[in-house]
Amino acid sequence: MAEAANPYLRGNFAPTHEEVSLPCARVEGTIPKDLAGFFLRTGPNNQFEPIDPEAYHPFDGDGMVHAVEIRGGEASYRNRWVRTAGFERERKEGRAIWGGFNSIGKVQPPADVPMMKNLANTALAWHANRLLALWEAGSPHELRLPDLETVDETDFGGGWPYAVSAHPKVDPRTGELIVFCYSPVEQPYVRYGIVDGRGVVKHTTGIELPGAPVMIHDMAITERHSLIFDMPVTFSIERAMNGGIAFDWEPANGSRVGILPRYGDASKIRWFDVQTGYIFHVFNAWEEGDEVVLEACRTARTSILETSRDMQADEQARFHRYRFDLASGKVSEERVGDIPVEFSRINEAYVGVPTRYGYAARFHPTRGLLFDAVVKHDRQGDRREVLEFPSGQFGQEFVFAPRVASRAEDDGYVVGFVHDERENATECWVIDAQRFGAGPVARIRTPHTVPYGFHSHWVSAADAAKQARG
Repeated sequence: MAEAANPYLRGNFAPTHEEVSLPCARVEGTIPKDLAGFFLRTGPNNQFEPIDPEAYHPFDGDGMVHAVEIRGGEASYRNRWVRTAGFERERKEGRAIWGGFNSIGKVQPPADVPMMKNLANTALAWHANRLLALWEAGSPHELRLPDLETVDETDFGGGWPYAVSAHPKVDPRTGELIVFCYSPVEQPYVRYGIVDGRGVVKHTTGIELPGAPVMIHDMAITERHSLIFDMPVTFSIERAMNGGIAFDWEPANGSRVGILPRYGDASKIRWFDVQTGYIFHVFNAWEEGDEVVLEACRTARTSILETSRDMQADEQARFHRYRFDLASGKVSEERVGDIPVEFSRINEAYVGVPTRYGYAARFHPTRGLLFDAVVKHDRQGDRREVLEFPSGQFGQEFVFAPRVASRAEDDGYVVGFVHDERENATECWVIDAQRFGAGPVARIRTPHTVPYGFHSHWVSAADAAKQARG
């Protein structure tokens, strides 16, 4: 079979069609015995050839979760598709029946199915002892550890009959899940809500935007506030029907950050104008007196929705820090360093409160959606350590995994997949966060290659046991 022309359907972007459960027999170094849990990585993995392969976008593809379970100094690997209703329908048909991101308004699925398939392929969250697979425009799917079995879609007992965007936030102190979604067609363009630690929806409100509907990928929370981003990646079905793309960059719309009290309604939101740009992912946010501090990966413009060319330098995000003064209404913002980074993560136990450390992947200079290093950022002096991957090897999102009985913010490990394109082999790297520059303490070879994908998550063995108990 000839190799696909679309770069996101060939090489290590190509999907795998095997689901396996195997031990990880090859390890370079030593797997720490004080690391116990599941490293999880999700991403697009289409089960059938796309209707229009040339239009295939890296956001397309059925969700597949890859897991490395680490326990007692040993590791095992498994991967499973998320069994969405759309996945099962296409499996029954034996073919793709939906188009993709670049086909909105151009490919019509059968009349008896929704216009868009819930792909469940973007991110993962752990809330109320449930593992949730998330996608921008659909309900979460609950998965069960250790086997990654799909349980079902959830609307939180009927209290949230909307989509949940890719990056809701879990408050580790209250157990609340702060959710949001955006509508591409009608006001209110944003919906915002809170689900308590038992999975019950406690608050919802709609937030109208003055301009066009926009794509909002991430949000942030502090102990008392939530931050919503209104940035100029706009949606237009008319544009798509006339041969353009549904989501496009319209900088004339400007950029704003909305801050509202956690349980506030739309009338309580305060909007702050910021320099025009886009935030795909945040590190964290917190309060300092009257100020709300936000740290994020910000890009001056984005072509993430256009895949026909490599990213330009100003399309690769940099570490950015904002300060919003709630008393005066003033904003200050600064770029912190010149390293192009994305996939920003922190120790999740510190979401919403001041953090010293952050972790991100460094963009490869020419391979747009690939990364050639992992970076640790220390806010004390804004110092950075860069751990580069060997030539020909690429990684994506790394996450922080606390050491068992962890006692400090960086007392644990930074974990992520690195793929060697020359050998077509994937490793799970385990880096001691407090000795970051020394490199991985363990390089765990997976018995099955892991295609490039999106977001990662860590679930401790103790949390996974709670799910098993019911």
